[in-house]
Amino acid sequence: MKIATIETFAVQAKPLDNKSYWGSRGWGDENRSPELSTEYPPPLRRRFIYSKTIDTVIVKVTTNDGLVGWGEAKAPVAPQATKQIIDLLLVDIVTGEDPHDVVVLWERMYAGMRVRGHRAGFYLEAISGIDIALWDLIGKAAGKPLYQLLGGCFRNPVRVYASGLPALSYDQSEEAFEQLVQDALDLKQRGYTGLKMAIGKGIKGDLKSIRAVRDAVGDDYMIYTDAAGVYDRAQAIQIGHELQELDCMWFEMPTAPEDVAGYGEIARALRIPIATDSLTSRYETAEFIRSGGLDVVLPDVCRAGGVTECKRIAEMADGFGLAFAPHISIGSAIHFAASSHLATAMPNTMTSEYWFGDNPLGNCILREPLRLENGCMYTPEKPGLGIDIDETVLGKIMNA
Repeated sequence: MKIATIETFAVQAKPLDNKSYWGSRGWGDENRSPELSTEYPPPLRRRFIYSKTIDTVIVKVTTNDGLVGWGEAKAPVAPQATKQIIDLLLVDIVTGEDPHDVVVLWERMYAGMRVRGHRAGFYLEAISGIDIALWDLIGKAAGKPLYQLLGGCFRNPVRVYASGLPALSYDQSEEAFEQLVQDALDLKQRGYTGLKMAIGKGIKGDLKSIRAVRDAVGDDYMIYTDAAGVYDRAQAIQIGHELQELDCMWFEMPTAPEDVAGYGEIARALRIPIATDSLTSRYETAEFIRSGGLDVVLPDVCRAGGVTECKRIAEMADGFGLAFAPHISIGSAIHFAASSHLATAMPNTMTSEYWFGDNPLGNCILREPLRLENGCMYTPEKPGLGIDIDETVLGKIMNA
């Protein structure tokens, strides 16, 4: 079995929700602060780019005997750039090879740009898309679900938390806080046993938002928090003490991911588990582990090198007594399926993220939907990723 063709599709789907994507509402440019500010980090460092559409890159790998594998490269902005990286740099490395050599091919792809320092971002995301498709092919060729090839089933279904609910700035109206509480109660009513709040609007606003939600959902409901790296060390420690008292499950990306030493300082100062999704390889993960700065690793399978590298990250974390929880935030059904297989197969899985919004690239592109019940995601048991892409529907979305 040899890889015959690799096709890539840059997708920019129209959102189905009335509101913009939760990450954009939490940390996007629409929350711009004044240029003249006494804040640290300065507002200029906290303007993240988000697309107005739901963007990603779908990868289709076909073998010489007609077997098809599907992958996804995370591309929340400029999917055309990620597509070009695959088409211009990675296709020639992989075409003609046996997909069973998935780890060898991963190393060849990664080595191709190592000398240029591309340890993260578009290049790793591009590798992720091909890697996931290769694992899908291997599973289909073996007639086994992916989680069995990864070592077996530790759990199925996987408990997920609803992501995400943006916190409000302190000066928002009481009506806005009432709506925030209602949104949280709606998620609880839908069966989710936990939710994640996008914080970073200022310590007073974050705490007012979390306290309002905690009072509404009760003491036993799981609340995860994600600051997207907007606080400095002192601010993170200050709010972290309060998050502990509010029984939050973890404090995700409390400060900028470049400040690895800062994570160690924050973790030593707090009892609340420290987590981050800004992990793009086992090498970066090792740096955080050496600093003592993490309790939970949250690699994203479509961003952190695919199944191959996320498996390595999870297993490395397990060796140091750290938990694993796949990051998703946004993506197609391929993203959710690949994440569920990893969550099922890794021994140290704590939970998994689950974007609860109306997904224009979700079950609608599948011939058989993924199953979510009572806050749990069921991992498909058919060969490979266990999903069947409806290419007609996908084509219509791309051409809309």
